[in-house]
Amino acid sequence: MRKLRTRQHVIEDLSYNFVEKQVLLGFCTFERYTMRQYSYDEHVFTFDETGQTEDGIFFIQVKATDHLRFSKQKNGYILKLDKRDLELWLDEDMPVVVVLYDAQNDTGFYLDLEAYFRENRFLLKDMHKFMRVYIPADNHFTPESVKNLRINKNDKYGYHKRF
Repeated sequence: MRKLRTRQHVIEDLSYNFVEKQVLLGFCTFERYTMRQYSYDEHVFTFDETGQTEDGIFFIQVKATDHLRFSKQKNGYILKLDKRDLELWLDEDMPVVVVLYDAQNDTGFYLDLEAYFRENRFLLKDMHKFMRVYIPADNHFTPESVKNLRINKNDKYGYHKRF
């Protein structure tokens, strides 16, 4: 029997396509990792309002599904993340964003991990193997959110400072 292209393969490809489109429309560029390296899916190069390249990047990890799970109590989409991944991502010098892709509606929701952990005062040492995070329902991953992530990255790391 030949190998099959599964639905999960299809939605994974669609998720990368969706993220790349939002990044490009946000006037940034996107580099997807073609070799599996099991830590990040891609990174984003950013440009200022005049089109000049900026220092630094931000990383994106994409999670794709046909079945979003929503918590009314937390008003967010539920995503289970591995502690080992979180240890790497939260120790990263550059921002790491998780994008949860909803294949049924061709939309995505994002979470800036460092901001989420800081705002909720979570500590990795208190976690077991996995942690549920809740991506706010209004955190749509759009070209505008890419621009905001770019601005937040620059403010946080001081890339607009002139020496």
